[in-house]
This record gives sequence, C-alpha cells and structure tokens, in this order.
Amino acid sequence: MVNGQQSTVNRRSSRLNARSSWLLFCLLSFVFCQNALAQQHADTLSRPTVGLVLSGGGAKGFAHIGVLKVIEEAGLPIDYIGGTSMGSIIGGLYAMGYSPETMTQLVKDQNWNAIMSDAIPQKYISIDDKMLDRHYLATFPFRDKKIQMKSAIYDGEMINLLLARLTSPVYKIKNYNELPIPYLCVAADIENAEAYEMTKGSLQRSIRASMSIPFYFAPVELDGRLLIDGGLRNNFPVSNVREKGVDIIIGVDVQRNFHKKDELASMAIIMDQIIAMADIDAYTKAKEDVDIYIKPELAKFGMMDFNSYDTIINLGEIAARQKLPQLKRLADSIRNIQDYKIERPDMRPLDSVYVVALKIESASEESSSFVRKSFAKNYPMMMSIDDIETSIMRIYATGYYKHIWYEFKPAAKGVYLVLHCQEKEEESVSVAAHYDTDYGIGILANITLKNVLNFPKRSTLSADINIAEDPYFKLRLHSNVSQRFRYGSDVSVISLFMNQYDDKVINNSYSVQDNKLDLFMEYMPALEQQLRLGVVANYVHLRDNLVHVVDADNYDFITHAYLNYHIDNEDSPTYVSRGWKLNVNVKYIMPVIEQEDGSRMRNSIVIKCDMDGAVAIKTKNSLKLGATLGTVIGQNKPPLSYQFFLGGQSHMRYFDNIISFNGLRFTQLYGNHIAVGKISWQYNFYRNIYAIVNFNGGYVSENYESWLSDDNFTLGYGLTLGMNTKAGPIEVSLMSSNKTSGLLGFLNVGYWF
Repeated sequence: MVNGQQSTVNRRSSRLNARSSWLLFCLLSFVFCQNALAQQHADTLSRPTVGLVLSGGGAKGFAHIGVLKVIEEAGLPIDYIGGTSMGSIIGGLYAMGYSPETMTQLVKDQNWNAIMSDAIPQKYISIDDKMLDRHYLATFPFRDKKIQMKSAIYDGEMINLLLARLTSPVYKIKNYNELPIPYLCVAADIENAEAYEMTKGSLQRSIRASMSIPFYFAPVELDGRLLIDGGLRNNFPVSNVREKGVDIIIGVDVQRNFHKKDELASMAIIMDQIIAMADIDAYTKAKEDVDIYIKPELAKFGMMDFNSYDTIINLGEIAARQKLPQLKRLADSIRNIQDYKIERPDMRPLDSVYVVALKIESASEESSSFVRKSFAKNYPMMMSIDDIETSIMRIYATGYYKHIWYEFKPAAKGVYLVLHCQEKEEESVSVAAHYDTDYGIGILANITLKNVLNFPKRSTLSADINIAEDPYFKLRLHSNVSQRFRYGSDVSVISLFMNQYDDKVINNSYSVQDNKLDLFMEYMPALEQQLRLGVVANYVHLRDNLVHVVDADNYDFITHAYLNYHIDNEDSPTYVSRGWKLNVNVKYIMPVIEQEDGSRMRNSIVIKCDMDGAVAIKTKNSLKLGATLGTVIGQNKPPLSYQFFLGGQSHMRYFDNIISFNGLRFTQLYGNHIAVGKISWQYNFYRNIYAIVNFNGGYVSENYESWLSDDNFTLGYGLTLGMNTKAGPIEVSLMSSNKTSGLLGFLNVGYWF
C-alpha cells in the first residue's frame, strides 16, 4: 500500500516537474522575444522624437524659412511637422523635402501682388478680353433679382496653380505620414465651427484649405466640409502634433501681438486681429505646451506684406539664432541617446510629366468638350507644367469658370491629368469710375451674364452704361466656340463732344452720336494674336456746333466691312515695361445715303496701323517706341466721323480713330492721312510711382499731296508723373508742342473704359 502511494506521489512529482519545465521554457522564450523586440525598437527609434509646429500669420510666415535654416545648422532631426495657414505651406514644403535655400528662391521668384490679387497674367488673356477688360472697382453677384455679396474677394486660382506646381513631386502620396517627414495641417470647418486636422488626401488641396483667409480667398470644399483658414480655430496646432506621440516640440509663432485701437486702421490688420482673437484660448494653451518657443520680432509687418520676404526671412533667422545654443544642446543630447544621420531629398517642382489621359471632373458634357478643345493634345504625351498652366489660364481667362484646378493621379505608365471645373453660371453687377481732362468724369455700370443662355453656349451677354459728360451704352453678345474661334455682335450708342483748335482758339466744334451694330467672327491662332472679320452698320448723327464745315444736323447711314489683325504681348495694361503691340485695321466703307445732287458717295478704304513696343533697361527703366500710320484710299474722302483725329492723352475706348498726342488738345487736328512717331523713357523710381518723358512727332493732312509738308509737321513733348493704385493709375502731365503756345495740363484718375 505504501509502495503504491509512493508510486503515485512520484508520478505526480514527475508531472509537476514537467509542467514547471514547460512554464520556465515559455517564460524564457517570452523574455527573449521581449528583449529582441526591445532591441529592434531601440535600433529603429529609441531616441526622443522632435516635432516642429509652425503658426499661421500670412506673409509673416516667411520667417519660418529663416528658422528652418538655423534648425538645420544645429543638426536637429525633425520627426513630425504641423502647420496652419502659411505655416501649412512652409511646413508642407519642408516635409516634402524642399530645403530652406530652395524655398527662399521660390519665394523670390513669385509675383506676390499678382498671386494674392488673382491677377491673370497678361500673356494668358486674349486680345479681345484685354480690350474689354474694365478693372472694375467692385463686382457683385446678382441672384433672385437681388445684389448679393461674394463669399470672398478672390477665388484663389493663382495660389491653386502655385500649390499644384510645388506639390507635384509627391502626387503619388495620399497619406502624409509617407512624406519624408510626417505632416499634418489644420483648417477651420465653418459649418461645424470646429478645427479640422488633415493628414490624408490631396496635399495641395489640404494646404489650400488651411490658408483660405476668410473673406479674402474663397472657401475650399474638401472631404464633405467647407473649409477656411485654420487660424480661426487653431492657429498653433501644438496639441495635434503632441497627440501623434511626439516627445519634444519646437514651436515657431509668427502671430502678431494684439493691436491697440488706433492701430486697427486697415482690413488686413483687422483680419489679423480677428484670427488672433478667434483661437486665443487654444493659442495660450499651445504656447505653454511647447518645449522650445521661437517668436520672431515682426511687429512692423502685416499679414499682406508679401513683398518684404527678404527682411521677414532674415528676422526669422535672427530669432532662431537666439535659441541656437539650446537647439544644439538638444541635438547633442539626442545624439548621446542614439546616433543619427539626417538625410533629406533635394526636392524641386516637376518640370514635366507623361500624361496618359486627360480626365475632367465636376463639369457638364458640353463644358468638358470645350475644355478638351482648349487643351487640344494627343495623349499619351509628355507635357510640361508650363504648358498645363498655360492651358488652364487660357480657360480661366475666358471668365466662364469660377474654379478650375488640376492634380495628377498615378497611371500605369505615367499620370492622369485630372481637371476639376466649376462653371460660372451667374449674373453680376459691376461698377467703375474714371476721370480725365479729355473726357471728363464717368461712372460705368455693367451687367454681365455668364453661361446663362441655352444658346449660344459658352456665351457672355454684357451691357455697359457710362453715365458721363460723354455718355455711351454698349451691349455685347460674345460666344466662344473654342479657344481659337469666337463670334458675336456689339450694339453701341456713343455720344462725344469734339473740338478742333487753332492754338487756343476753337475753329470747329462737333457733337457726334454714333449708333452702331457690329457682327464679327474671330480667329485666335495664338494667345497674343487675333484676326477679326466683321460687318458694321453705322447711323451717325453729326452736329456742327459752329456750322463751319457741315450742315447744322447731318445724318449718315454708313456700312463698312473690316479686317482687323492684332498682336499684343505687353506685360501690363497701364505701365508697360516690355512687350510690343501691333494693330492693323482695314475698313471698306460703303455709304448708302444719297448726296444733295442725288448721287451716292464712292466707296473708300481706310487703313490704320498702330505699333508700340517697350524694352526694359535694367530693373527700373524702360524705353517705349510707337508709330501710327493711317490713310484713306479713294477719290472721295470718307465721312468726318471716319477720319483721323489727333490730340489729347486719354486712352478711353470710344472710337479707334482718335490718336493721343503730347502737346495737343483733345482731337485738336484731323485729316485723312496721318503719320506719327512716339518715343518715351519710363522710370519707376519708387515702388508704384513712376515718371515718363515723352516726345511725339508726325504729320496730319486732309490731302495726300500735302501730307508730309513742313506746314503739317507737329512736334510735341511732355512729362508725366504717375502712380499705380488698386483703383487704377493716377497721372499728371505737363506738355507742349509747336502748334500750342504755353503749357497744357492733363490729369487722369482710374482705369480707362
């Protein structure tokens, strides 16, 4: 019995020893695995992680570039980046792999005035649109028979193109953790009144949403949300980066301190203050949570001082250098825990891509067809970013689209070029104002309807009413068949008062009312060229106020066919510093009204050629050359309203046969034959302020035989001081000529229309 019990005990002991050995084996295996995993983790990242948070602040955000220079100099690794508004742009570029030096050059290369004002570069605007460009003081949508307010001053199309170009190297990346440095940015959801963190999707659209300054840039629809500048809810996203598990955070704060009430004198400053007020609690908490706080001294700069980038970048570097010892100590401490090597790609925007196919989203079938014709490419093919931007700008410049932006999507052997289009189907009301010595004061009201007619498609119906000393009414219906073909009709009623002078004495005075119907077709072989063929019916009422040349009331019904060839690649509608312009106009006049003897006037041909060119000399100087040649072919002279008038300085677009000339009063001389040469030296001596020295010389005559005689030679000269403003140029001129005694003055305020 005892032996049996002992045997049982031995069996139980044996089982216990086996179980213990198994448990010990499992425990040792677990410890080994844990040590192996710990060692593997230590090999990957056992050091503390470092995050960089960049605040918003508009142009003041350029200071982030200066800070990044110093961080790189300190040799400090950055493991995560978060940013808002301008901080999202600079942070996103750095996360992609752009160096501070490359970013500095990119900033210098931009025309910030054009980008921030959505100004379409002149080279992308068709000839016809240049001539019709009004530069309105204000434009309002007109819906439901009421004038509405726009959601923002600018649509932000220029910044869309810039961001698409800058983010082009990482078009394949949709998860921002896959960037060379993981990244996030913050926008504000205005529907839900909350901050919205973005870590996935289209990088260019996320950044665009984060920097959509309220009321300045249009909001962005993204992920089913309507987003604006993240500064309204979280302008310093320290907590967002901390939540990613980052141990140490460097915060760069470019927000301005609160202004005093006497400093709140502009929209930009007030907006800066509103953004600072909106997230004051989150901002205060974020400042307390950063480990190294860098705040450049930017009190003298506002959020719109984009042209002061050099100074702002330098101030960011100065502020960071004050923290350089601390940054270096942190870098040394991290290196003591675990050595590391910083390797960054040398990122640059793509020059070109291989486009497999063009895809168009958010557009109707008819609109898609128009866009495809505008690109007019045979895919697949290699396309440069410049070519893509040119095609998009040409489409946007037509005015038929509210938004049009592009992105790349990966394809098997290249990329899909994806265009997102939103048509402009609306009515708008615009106003403009102008004054000059020649035409007097004018207030222009415009009503424009885009894409609202079922026929013709891609059409613009526009009406101008100029309430002025010389009033006019113009009604235009233009339709674009494609980027190269357009047709339309213009109806106008124009009243103009003109005097002819013998020095200071008025020898002729006319009141002209021109009623015109113009039917035309246009072909545009290139952006800078236009060929127009048209037929015009004129009913002209000419009243001779002094009864010297014609009857007191003279009515003419005149028709003419015309051919116009126009080239224009000048760089500005006002102060031209480079480029040239050629305008050749041939009219075949066919008067149909009977003369007093019962006969009809013989047909005549009127030819006019204008050529202007500007050459930039260094940065601030340019030389302008111009010439006008006009003549009438035929035995009988054309009606007076078709002859050439010389004098005045205005560029108002009433009639194409009025030629400006220094030293002559408005329409002082007239004739059937004209030859004029002009030369001007322009000097932009301070910001938007410039001076122009002008010399004009030429001949005007009623008879071909005496055209170039000494008696018909006129020499004029003058000096102009001007300033470009948002409301248009302001110019003051003093001038004289051999046909005028003493000095003449001229004043212009605002854009011409």
